[in-house]
Amino acid sequence: MKKTLIALAAVAASGAAMAQSSVTLFGNIDVGIRHVNPEVGDAITSMSKNLISSSAIGFRGVEDLGGGMSAAFHIEGDLDPDTGTPGGLNFQRRSTVSLIGGFGELRLGRDYVPTFTVHTKYDPFGTNGLGSSINQFGTAAAFGGLSTSAVRSNNGIGYLAKFGSFDVAYMYAPRESATNSNDYHGIRAGYNAGPLSVDVATASEVGVNAGAHNPKRTNVGVAYDLGFIKPMFQYTTSKLEQATGDTKVTNLLLGLTAPVGPGLLRASYVKIDREIGAAEVDAKQIAIGYTYPLSKRTSFNANVARVSSDAGFIAEQTGYEIGIRHTF
Repeated sequence: MKKTLIALAAVAASGAAMAQSSVTLFGNIDVGIRHVNPEVGDAITSMSKNLISSSAIGFRGVEDLGGGMSAAFHIEGDLDPDTGTPGGLNFQRRSTVSLIGGFGELRLGRDYVPTFTVHTKYDPFGTNGLGSSINQFGTAAAFGGLSTSAVRSNNGIGYLAKFGSFDVAYMYAPRESATNSNDYHGIRAGYNAGPLSVDVATASEVGVNAGAHNPKRTNVGVAYDLGFIKPMFQYTTSKLEQATGDTKVTNLLLGLTAPVGPGLLRASYVKIDREIGAAEVDAKQIAIGYTYPLSKRTSFNANVARVSSDAGFIAEQTGYEIGIRHTF
């Protein structure tokens, strides 16, 4: 009986493997030691994750449906290497299923919003670690206490396609219930040919919560790879309508990556300006980092950053972090 059950299990597993063209387990563990010294309060030393990439584990697969079409899935969960994720693993980084063909890709589920692609693509730090640009202009403080969907959206209905050197992405996330006021729309268009890369994206929502309406965000990114250095530029405008006065935020990023020795140097300057009615405040961040490869999948990483700000806007602080990243 045991042999029969084992044989049946083997046949079932074989059938599942044949039906699924490929399934890949992938992941990344990025953890280190961070020291932050604020202008007000005590300095803090801690274990931190995501110095240059997001610690995660996931599964993705593709099935050939024939006739030039395929089905795909991608589920990805966040990891906390310093604690082992005691709260349990979920797949809120991304959880999508897709139908792919000559028409492009129809993607359903929780995914990155179009504007975030521009944020992370044209940030030398990939929106990770102390040097990340969205440490500042992705915060609720930058929006007067309220923020739009800066990174991901639930309930996403997406379309992606490539036309030679051009690519487009669209996402619609319906409100789904009478008590949910959000109704998200976002679109991005990109051009990538040789050393030049350009992306433009815009997004809007029907509402955030009581007293805040119609948050909108538009950003543009440009990079040009000269070989010995890759400069990049990003400009973002965001607006949030509020009864107490509309909030408008503009963000400028100037950055670069450059091969130095065996590794990669990263540097960026970020400036944030926020207007609420007639009141205006600003903040600045400067960061530099270096990645030293120990192998194709393992690297040693170090970042230093300094934030300065008008009083009461964003906390002023200086920090550094060092750590190790391993991908699999």
